[in-house]
Parts: sequence; C-alpha cells; structure tokens
Amino acid sequence: MTKSVQQAKEKAVEYRDHKQQSGQPAIGQNPEEQTADQQNSPAPRSEAAWNDLISHRIEEAQRNGAFDNLRNKGKPLAVERNPFVPADQQMANDLLKNNNLAPHWISERTAMLQTIERFRLHFHSTSQQFHQAWQSAADDKRRTLVQKNWQQQLEEWTQEIKALNRRINTINLQQPIARLEIFKILLDEELRRAGMTRVIG
Repeated sequence: MTKSVQQAKEKAVEYRDHKQQSGQPAIGQNPEEQTADQQNSPAPRSEAAWNDLISHRIEEAQRNGAFDNLRNKGKPLAVERNPFVPADQQMANDLLKNNNLAPHWISERTAMLQTIERFRLHFHSTSQQFHQAWQSAADDKRRTLVQKNWQQQLEEWTQEIKALNRRINTINLQQPIARLEIFKILLDEELRRAGMTRVIG
C-alpha cells in the first residue's frame, strides 16, 4: 500500500469518527447503524430555525407586554460615546456638551471662519471702491494716484493675509478631523473673487 493511499484511509477514518461524535451518520453509514445515543440526540438547528425561534420569542414577549414599561421609553437613545472623539477627550467633551458648551477647537474654528468672512466682505467692498475710482478718474494724473493707492492697499492685504494664515495654521493643528481643515487665504484668489487684478485697468 502506497503512502498516499494510507493517508487517505486515515483521513476517512478521522472524518467518520467526527461525524459519529456530532450525531450525524458518516458517508456510507446507514442511519439504522447509528448508536442509540446518536438516534436519541436532537438534530442541530439550522440558522433559519434559530431565526424563527428568536422571532417567535420576541413576538410572544411583545404580546405579554414585556416591552411596555422600558426605562426611557419614547426618549432619544443616549449615545454613550462619540466615535469621532478620542478616548482621552471623551469625558471633557461630555462635560462641555452637558453644559451647552463647545470644545475649544470648535470655538476657535468658528471664530476664524467669521474673521475670514469679514475680511472677504471688506476686501470686496474696498476693491469695488478702487474700481469705481479708476473708472471715474478724469485724467492720467488721477489714475496714477489711484494705481499707487491700489498698490499700497495690496501690500496691506498681503500683510493681513500672512497674519490670518498664521492663525489658520495654528487652528488647523488643533483639528481632530482632517476634513475640517481651514484653507489658507491667497491674495490672487481673493482678487479673482472680487473681479480685480494686481493692476487696475
């Protein structure tokens, strides 16, 4: 007998023994040849049978009123843990939430977004004033003066944008979620929004 045939026979014996221990007839075994213990043991339930049994028990409990007086019935579920909050910050955030306060990084982010909005409103308003001054300039001398003042205004905005972007960098480092990052302000982008360029005319 070759080695592979011997291994196959051993595997078949192991399989038959396993089937007998689980109460199922092995391949080739007649059900009548099962032991008395195997014949008397209940057949294992299928997944569908378990689902039917569970559904039946739940419906029976509902009919008997088992769910009528549950604690906090009719109230929203209390989520024990926010999955977006790190574990070491969970307690602090719960305290803030229970006292109608917001985490520091949310307050800082909100204030920064409001500052950016005010900057953009002022930027657009001032840009339109320069555009109107250029359009109403009667001569080249007046237009040269408007152009000079415009360049000074651009320099002031450049410095203001640098300061805002430094604050944005600091706030972004505090954000626990990457998608809440605040985009930096770019002078050329703000000029495009206002319909202006670095040179009037």
